[in-house]
Amino acid sequence: MRDEKSQWLKERSTCTLELEKYPYDSELYLRRALCYEKLGFPDLAASDAYRALLLTDEVLDEEGEYHEQTAGALEARERKGDGPATSGHANGNINGNGGCCREEENGHTEMNNGDQNEKQWYETVAKNHAHRSYEILARTLAECGDLKGAFDFSERGLIAFPANERLQKLKEQILKKYRHRQLEKDPSWDQSDFKPREDLPENGSARREIYPWNSHEPDRFSEENLSFINAEIQKSGPKCEVRVVELPILAGETSTTTTTKPSTTVKQLGIFTSSAISPKETVILEPSVLTSSTRLHEPFCDACSTRLPPLSPDSPLPACPNCEDTAFCSQACHDRAQSLYHPAVCGILDFDVVAKDPSPFAATTCLYTLLLARTMAMAETQNLHPLDLPQIKYLWGDFTDPTKVSRSLPFSFENNIQQPLHLLNSLSLDLFAPTTLARYDTWVISTLLSKFRGVANAKMNERTGIPEFAGVHWLWSPANHSCAPNVRWEWEKGGDGFCG
Repeated sequence: MRDEKSQWLKERSTCTLELEKYPYDSELYLRRALCYEKLGFPDLAASDAYRALLLTDEVLDEEGEYHEQTAGALEARERKGDGPATSGHANGNINGNGGCCREEENGHTEMNNGDQNEKQWYETVAKNHAHRSYEILARTLAECGDLKGAFDFSERGLIAFPANERLQKLKEQILKKYRHRQLEKDPSWDQSDFKPREDLPENGSARREIYPWNSHEPDRFSEENLSFINAEIQKSGPKCEVRVVELPILAGETSTTTTTKPSTTVKQLGIFTSSAISPKETVILEPSVLTSSTRLHEPFCDACSTRLPPLSPDSPLPACPNCEDTAFCSQACHDRAQSLYHPAVCGILDFDVVAKDPSPFAATTCLYTLLLARTMAMAETQNLHPLDLPQIKYLWGDFTDPTKVSRSLPFSFENNIQQPLHLLNSLSLDLFAPTTLARYDTWVISTLLSKFRGVANAKMNERTGIPEFAGVHWLWSPANHSCAPNVRWEWEKGGDGFCG
């Protein structure tokens, strides 16, 4: 089993390296999707299948944004003759029971009629990749628990390929799975009222761990990293220091290794005082621009998400001269925004509007989406991989032991795959360019969401109790829970995490 996992990890690495050379090759995404399925990451497989599907659309649309690149990728594959091998999941049979192309065991697409013209060849290969993409999406989204997304792609696939028996079977399995679940909950459930598009759940889950190929995650307990963190925390809390501590495991599970008995503790970082602190003395004052607000067209600081002070002719608010409605509560927030994130989104009117003013049920998820949006802007402005941003790099992500294969990260196609791609498109980034894929591949998005869910603070609407603001204060994040706290935390003007 371990050797098999190593082989799939190696194949995944090969596909990723190939995508750096041929970023518009849908075949490579389908190959990598199989790797992720075999490794137990159906969410990542779904993402690669969706990217492959987008690329096949571009091949078929001569007016498409990436048509020339995708056509070029197929030309390169044709010149190579024996392009990269792919999965044997799909038999290359476009309609599911006979078609105009076939696929050998190694996945190479060959034409039955050698005299078909170039356009027909492109269409045949693209359709072959499309029906395989639909199958993977329906299968893997269902495995993640997003039955609504799985059902949607099975239906879309059947519209395009009505005789595809595998898609029809997947669609039936999705509906059967939901009915079985409902009848287990309520044996008297009335199936006659069942409407798949309205009733199927879309809130699934994915694994929440440090991926084997993640080379950006630091050793938070090393002397070098502790020295850096402590040097930074001294700027915000001169009487504080961060140390490594052993904390009791509260989740009811014990940590195990192959050579030791089960452990009841876990190693974490914690904040300690380095000198005496007086009552009511400020302990840490940490400004942050890694914030989000779901309030649309309301007077809040673009950087820190606190309410703007009253306007007056004598004291105008600092604002971006190139944006109509981007104002800041202070010059400090303005300067931090200009140096850390705003240049990447300057002038983009609808960058994050997709997650504004959500329903009460979607409020929390939208705040995390907006934190992703701010992180992307920070990464682009600073020309850094998002996991290498200082405000992100050292965050605790509540990652689980990969040997236990548990799924604790909330997942849906819309929130974890579609919305991040929409944000990247709003930034005018090439969705398939090697740099974009390296920085914002879905495993990176999942790692960011894991960290946000582990440490982000929220502010609620005092009347409704619905979360409307979220912020990440990375220096304050190592502070651990206490049943008898002797400090209080507040989110102040300027994005300051205030502890006193």
